[in-house]
Amino acid sequence: MDTHRRSDTDDGAVRITLGFDSDRNRELLAQLLAQYDVVDFDGSVPDGTDLCIVDAGAFSRVRDALTAWKTASQPTAAPALLVATGDETALWEEYGDAVGTAVDAIQSIPAPKRAIETRVSALVETREESKLAADRRNQLELYGRAMDGAETGIIMTEADNDHPIVYANDGFLEMTGYDREDVLGRNCRFLQGPDTDEQTRTELREALQAREQVSVEILNYRKSGEPFWNELEIVPVTEDGSISHFIGFQRDITERKARERILQRHQRIVQSVSDPILVLDPAGTIEYANDAAAQVFGADTTDTAVTGLFDEEQAGELMDSLMLALARDETREQELTLPGDRHTYQFRFRPETLEGSRRVIVVARDITDIRRQQERLSVLDRVLRHNLRNKLNVVAGHAATLTDAPDSDPETIQSAGERISAAAENLLDIAESVRKFGDDTAIDGQAGQQCDLAELVEQTVPRLEVIYPEANVETVAPESAVAVCPDQIEFCLKKLFDDAIDRSGDGSKITVSVVDRNDVVELRVHDDGEAMPQIERRALMTGSETPLEHTQGIALWLVRWAVEGVGGQFHVDVENGTTVTLSLPAV
Repeated sequence: MDTHRRSDTDDGAVRITLGFDSDRNRELLAQLLAQYDVVDFDGSVPDGTDLCIVDAGAFSRVRDALTAWKTASQPTAAPALLVATGDETALWEEYGDAVGTAVDAIQSIPAPKRAIETRVSALVETREESKLAADRRNQLELYGRAMDGAETGIIMTEADNDHPIVYANDGFLEMTGYDREDVLGRNCRFLQGPDTDEQTRTELREALQAREQVSVEILNYRKSGEPFWNELEIVPVTEDGSISHFIGFQRDITERKARERILQRHQRIVQSVSDPILVLDPAGTIEYANDAAAQVFGADTTDTAVTGLFDEEQAGELMDSLMLALARDETREQELTLPGDRHTYQFRFRPETLEGSRRVIVVARDITDIRRQQERLSVLDRVLRHNLRNKLNVVAGHAATLTDAPDSDPETIQSAGERISAAAENLLDIAESVRKFGDDTAIDGQAGQQCDLAELVEQTVPRLEVIYPEANVETVAPESAVAVCPDQIEFCLKKLFDDAIDRSGDGSKITVSVVDRNDVVELRVHDDGEAMPQIERRALMTGSETPLEHTQGIALWLVRWAVEGVGGQFHVDVENGTTVTLSLPAV
């Protein structure tokens, strides 16, 4: 005999309640049903009962209790078995009015044990199947209430026969504008329209044919003809091992798609601008970088700290500006220089709230050329105001001497003339330097030229030795060292040489050397005379002049500007004399 178990009694056994007047029959039946949880009753049916068995003597007494139990258990079956002596047909005639209301089956006794066991097992099975069906029915009702009340549109279709809709919740009807009678029995392709993407239609069709889950974003149309974007997910429903239905979950994402289109337009605009743009979180982590930023700062800057782009001092200044912008909710500006290419950028930090979170939008504008032009203007201003004025004052003063004292002695006249001539030559030298420097090309925007600096030194230095025969000149260079050089590279070398001679005298030792450092090639001119004055050196290294810090001429400024125009660097060192180094990109 099969043993039935249940889940809601203490020990899990099926509970059978006995109502007998005959103690002997009750005892025999209890022994036969020992595998069940057997209890007795004489009034109301105990809770948790799965099957009631009564004899004819007790039936009239417990009939009302059985009827009440069966009524209370609906829609779950509450089976009751009447056990009585006599012919079964006669028993059915006798108790026929009670069948269905108080009892469900009649078993005549005596009877074989196997017959009684089979009858009990069948009634218990009926009870368990009824309870399972009730559970499924309750779940379906729960799911139905959940789907009916969901804001998301939900439909159910058959898995075959062109997938007609068999269920549509209120959310679907509200979303699409259709009435329930408009949609039931139809394939939901009626939501598609002229601008529905064909590839998306194909994807849906192939997934349904393969009976697979699928998620798409599809352009559908309401009953009014208004288009809307539908986020659709279709899930197959399996019943008895095979797919019987599909459930479609649908969400109106029209507003989200509109925001995405706006965002895409903004992204295209942001990507099209030449200025680097970054989005930082409050800790300074880069969350977004446009193409210009990726080119300037590196392609792998996203999810890295923005401070890593700068040296320690500038990183601190950057974070100060970032924190102040967030704390004061105001735009801050900061000039910073990239360590690699020495370009100067004006960073603008603007706090914003993006998707509910505080962020800082950073726009960096390359102001290197602006700053260089300002540097050059300050130098040219000094040349006009200082050098030109001083020399003209010299000329004017000595000219006055000649004019006011026409009868002066020859020595005085000669001295004044020599001083006038020297001042004029100095002014002409400045003008000639500027003219020669600018003959071929402008300082900025040079593509540069590939030049073998070792060969340049080999060819140029001998000519300079002819001009300065008293100088002790040494050259140190490899066989070849090719670099990207300004068009005026020969001019630069001559001016460095001239400057070394002016500073140390004709008899000084001058070393012209070329050093290949793989990524850069250095052209150095060293003299062992007096060190370049600190005031001039500081002006050249900072890139600007002040009334108190300035150079005596313009030649070294022209050299520096030329070198920086091709991405090189200019440096002055005063150890054991003066060394001016031009670092140029190697080829």
